[in-house]
Amino acid sequence: MDSSSLHSPAPDAALSTSGTGPWPAAGTVSLALSGGNALGAYAAGACEALLDAGCPLQLISGASIGAVNAAIVAGNPPHLRAPRLREFWRQASMWGVAALAPAGGRARDVYNKLHAMQTLMLGRPGLFTPRTSGFLSLLPGTPGDVGLFDNRPMLATLARVVDFDYLNQAALPLVIGAVDLESGEPVYFDSRRQAIEPRHLLASTAFIPGFPPVEIDGRLLGDPGMLCNLPLDPLLADPPGGDHLCFAVDLFDARGGRPFSMDTALERTQDIAFASQSLRTIDAFRREYRLRHLLQRQRPHAVPALRDAALEDEREAVAGRGDETTVALLAYQPPAHEVSAKALEFSMPSIQERWSAGEEDMRAALAALQAGRATTRDPGFTFYDGRRPVRQDETALHGAEAA
Repeated sequence: MDSSSLHSPAPDAALSTSGTGPWPAAGTVSLALSGGNALGAYAAGACEALLDAGCPLQLISGASIGAVNAAIVAGNPPHLRAPRLREFWRQASMWGVAALAPAGGRARDVYNKLHAMQTLMLGRPGLFTPRTSGFLSLLPGTPGDVGLFDNRPMLATLARVVDFDYLNQAALPLVIGAVDLESGEPVYFDSRRQAIEPRHLLASTAFIPGFPPVEIDGRLLGDPGMLCNLPLDPLLADPPGGDHLCFAVDLFDARGGRPFSMDTALERTQDIAFASQSLRTIDAFRREYRLRHLLQRQRPHAVPALRDAALEDEREAVAGRGDETTVALLAYQPPAHEVSAKALEFSMPSIQERWSAGEEDMRAALAALQAGRATTRDPGFTFYDGRRPVRQDETALHGAEAA
């Protein structure tokens, strides 16, 4: 993506779903998008590359900003999906503190921190604004509040970029993740089972204490990032019949360089905290699928003999697991000039960099899938690790500059 592509999108032709990509001949292609606020531009770029490849996407899930990106994709006909994503991220990157950004080094580090501070003080146009009561509640003796920002301004933006009537036809089924703030349990909203409304997106993006929680059907809901930042469970726990190819786009990478300052220490902390959830989930499903296939292969004569109702259900589940599931993981590997507050850094140069990185990583993942370059293969489960190598040399150079 060049420097002007967010401002001047080219018209999209209708997307074909019959291309010769790495899609299963008979099965399902799904996509999971994680939360990460301003880092969501990476996932938007990945989505555009996937759409440009003619992907026959049949199921999508999202959490937090991933839910917003997913709703834009599911809430528009194919030829409008990429333009609506670009429109949303143009809105998000408005009102920068400077028109030009340094290429890197200490100057870019300062530039990014100024943009993050601008977001903290002023919010983002069309997305969220500071709540006076929220910031004052930090002072002793003032009334309490549970949110520093008000994300209701996003409602008008969503109305422009998401056709909720189209979304709720479930032409492309959408699953939105949230968390019950009282029970700590995950909550999922599925367009195949209920109408998705803007309030569901507000709930999914309500990461406390940044944003106030949203009450829906008697449950107080918030951003699921602290529990499940990349919603793979609704895609893999009960996969559809046939082969299943699942793209997982994470906005954090558990790997990284050694921290050398308080800022890089904070960045490593949040990267590991969020990304490790996704890795544990993928590994858990890998082991589950492997065990199911081993059970099916080693006990074919014993399974039909089960009589107990619960065991009969297990037999049916096992019998239906002969298909292959493939997970392709992408994760945003930030350049050295990203800061610990990168999720609040909405400058146009950073949004463009993340978008381009998402496009490039998705194209590389598609090429790896097409060539069959799997990272690991287990019975019934194949994993493609599409994460970029960690740039240790760049990190070390940046650390020397900072010192």
